Amino acid sequence: MNTDCSNEFSMVYDMLLEHNGTNPILIDQDTLRDHNGEVIVHPCHWEGCTMHIAVDHKQVSKHLQQYHAINTSATSEDTQQISCLWPGCSDARMKPGNLTRHILSHLGVRRICSMCGSSLSRDDAFRRHTQEKPNCQQAKAVVKHGDKSLVIDKVGIEGGWSASQNVMCIH
Repeated sequence: MNTDCSNEFSMVYDMLLEHNGTNPILIDQDTLRDHNGEVIVHPCHWEGCTMHIAVDHKQVSKHLQQYHAINTSATSEDTQQISCLWPGCSDARMKPGNLTRHILSHLGVRRICSMCGSSLSRDDAFRRHTQEKPNCQQAKAVVKHGDKSLVIDKVGIEGGWSASQNVMCIH
C-alpha cells in the first residue's frame, strides 16, 4: 500500500471510529460490485481477520482466496487437508475445497423448509430434503442469516465509506 493510500485509509478509519465509537466494518470493494442494493455481511473470525464477508458461497470463497491464501477449488485426493481456524471450531481437518461451505455454517446461514420448518445448513441438504420428503417437494427455502449478520445498503456508500453505516471498503 503506498503512503498516500495508507494515510487516507488511516484518516477515514480514525474518523469513522471517532464518529461511531466502534471499529468500522471493513469489506472488500468487490463485494459491493457483485451485489445490487443491499448486501448481507458477517464478521470473518478466521485467525484474527478484521474484515466482514458477504454471506454467500462465491464471496466467502473469494475472501478465503484473497485474504487467507486458501485455494478453495482444491478437492482432489492428493490435496493436503487443512484445519478450520475459526475460534472454537472443533471440526477435523478438511480439503480446502470444502472449506467455503463449512465457513457458511459458522456464519449461521440456514435454509428453512417452507413446508415443514426443517432447518438445513446447505443448499445440497435442502435439495435432498425436498426430494426425500413427499410433503416438502414443492417447498421453498427461506434463508436465515446468523445473529451477527448485518445488512449494508450499497447506495449509502459514497467514495468507499459510509459514516451512517460505519462501513469502509478495502481495495
